Amino acid sequence: MIQIQNISYRYAGGDSLVFNNLSLSLDENRIYGLLGRNGVGKSTLLYLMAGLLRPSKGTILIAGREPRRREPALLQEICFVPDEFSFPSMTLSKYVKRYAPFYPRFSQEVLDACLKDFEISMDEQLDKLSLGQKKRVMVSFALATQCRLLLMDEPTNGLDIPAKSLFRKMVARHVAEGQTILISTHQVYDVDALLDHVIVLGKVEPQEGEDNVPQYADRVLFDRSLADVTEEYAFVYRSVGEDCSDAIYSEPTPQGRALIVKNEDGQDTTVRMELLFNAIVKGFVK
Repeated sequence: MIQIQNISYRYAGGDSLVFNNLSLSLDENRIYGLLGRNGVGKSTLLYLMAGLLRPSKGTILIAGREPRRREPALLQEICFVPDEFSFPSMTLSKYVKRYAPFYPRFSQEVLDACLKDFEISMDEQLDKLSLGQKKRVMVSFALATQCRLLLMDEPTNGLDIPAKSLFRKMVARHVAEGQTILISTHQVYDVDALLDHVIVLGKVEPQEGEDNVPQYADRVLFDRSLADVTEEYAFVYRSVGEDCSDAIYSEPTPQGRALIVKNEDGQDTTVRMELLFNAIVKGFVK
């Protein structure tokens, strides 16, 4: 559904490339986690996919169309929840009346269900809400669009613990048929149970090329489904004193160590996303 082919991007006045020849492919009916350290370009990639930034080289195709062209037929199939945003001075009811018609499959039923769980009224004055309340409204509206591509940048920022739990349940309950969801986050504990697939980006580092001219390489550190991950690796705990010599990667815990090992016996295992992420960025898992 989504093809990102050899894109490059540099912010105006920037000293270095954010992306160079970056390529990715995303399928429908998947929930992707986009992970990486600060500054690797996670938010930039979402803005490029939403058509709010334009790549300097390469193409992004969503259902065969380029978001940079800002065609209404494609934009009505994309909803972007940025990390930071502001609402106009109006009630939620008026906001929905104004913006919902742009999305052909907008579901008032889904919106009402989300708002009820989040304890938000349609009479709320949007510009008077707290950050957490604004995030609840934006997530509810985004899920109600039922669009083909839903982009979320740090969607759980500003949410308290009960609201984060509700967020996970809402996404799982209201994901639309044929929809692709891409969630960029640092807070992997908030979304790990939702994800089907993980993409980890690393920084674009220059390497010396011919005639000492720096060459830049695509830095997709990891791009695999969680089904593939659990087929190859198992995530286990070992108590203090237990043998950990088979560990591909391990970290200390209060009770002993958390390990990633080869899943040689085909055992059922649950991915510990933070452990996996640390193993990837440190080069132990690829």
